[in-house]
Amino acid sequence: MDETVVAMDRISELPTFIIHHLMSYLSAKEVARTSVLSKKWNQLYVSFPILDFDQNYFFPGASRLDYGSFCVRKQNYSFSETVKKFMDFVDASLVRFCKLKFCIQKFRLFLTFLDVKGSAPIVDRWIRLAVENGVRELDFENITDENTVYTLPQAIFSANSVTNLRLVWCRLEQPFDSIMLCSLKKLTLERVCLDEQMVQKLASECPLLEDLCFSNCWGLKHLCVSKASKLKIMEIRSFSEEIEIVEISVPSLQQLTLLFYGARRPRVVEVARSPHLKKLDLVSVYFADNEFNHLISKFPSLEDLFVTRCCLPGKIKISSNQLKNLLFRSCKYLKVIDVDAPNLLLFTYEFNPIPIISINVPCPWKVSFVCKGVLNTHWYLKLKKFLGVSKQIESLKLSLYSTKVCYKIHIIDF
Repeated sequence: MDETVVAMDRISELPTFIIHHLMSYLSAKEVARTSVLSKKWNQLYVSFPILDFDQNYFFPGASRLDYGSFCVRKQNYSFSETVKKFMDFVDASLVRFCKLKFCIQKFRLFLTFLDVKGSAPIVDRWIRLAVENGVRELDFENITDENTVYTLPQAIFSANSVTNLRLVWCRLEQPFDSIMLCSLKKLTLERVCLDEQMVQKLASECPLLEDLCFSNCWGLKHLCVSKASKLKIMEIRSFSEEIEIVEISVPSLQQLTLLFYGARRPRVVEVARSPHLKKLDLVSVYFADNEFNHLISKFPSLEDLFVTRCCLPGKIKISSNQLKNLLFRSCKYLKVIDVDAPNLLLFTYEFNPIPIISINVPCPWKVSFVCKGVLNTHWYLKLKKFLGVSKQIESLKLSLYSTKVCYKIHIIDF
């Protein structure tokens, strides 16, 4: 016990900025517990520049509120009272910190709204206070009815100190003036309602933007990103059927992920030539005729190509001296593959039809086939021909299903 006290006293003697750095590795609950250790630690807690407000902490036993639990609980009186206590706590804590005139390193807010109109002015004020106090990372997430989505205040567009901005389940409306996010490097939008003009404005008026993610946003039919001169990483994830056209013209791009789910995928996916693109991840993207081959030819520096559940033409051709990692998974229309990649390090081919293959790669192969229904001679001959193409198959998995018997054969390490 005495040794623990001595160790704590020694930590207390460290400069404040070092102690705050150590506290940044603790959870919000653990940071709050330090305030009762001593007056010194209470002062350190009050001046800690990472403000993490999570409504889940006010619900004992709840790991995380989700939309379903919100709908069930929102009529409950005790739930309403707990939300009020949480909002009072946030308001008091934020005002107390801002009086110190310190910059906010990170401001995270996770909450649910029962009354958007009544609560919005309070949350607007919190965001304005964070912006006025030089917040560098801003993470905002709320859960509410889809018909009463919270609209972020105009102050968000003047957060010139923010380097990392994450917004979840809210609405972004056109700013009255120019966007002043001059320090922003990473922008993540999840379940955010915005239009095409807002996307273009964000891309073109954030001069340092390097990392941009759209995840299940709505209000968009034509998603166009251009004029983002420093953008390196871009990710588009969509589970709706709203987006019809995706256009990307960003020569500086180094990593691109396109992921679409739903019965109707975008009918047009157009990506301009990106000479620096090294990683491309495609999930459930539709390609007609020669579109896939044409797309790949625009990325001469491509090293990692992952293609999953995409609608591909029957034949594809890839020729690259830079390619190092190639994966095809669950592309059911793929029949003929022609690959010339002499520097490839790994080739993975899983859950696709057995193809006719012409391939020049020196690396190990990882192969997995699934056959459902009648296993006829033609299927076995195709498999035999495929296996005879290369002696570099490192891992082979066969899952054979019929109406009477199910076979699973695993052959590893040829």
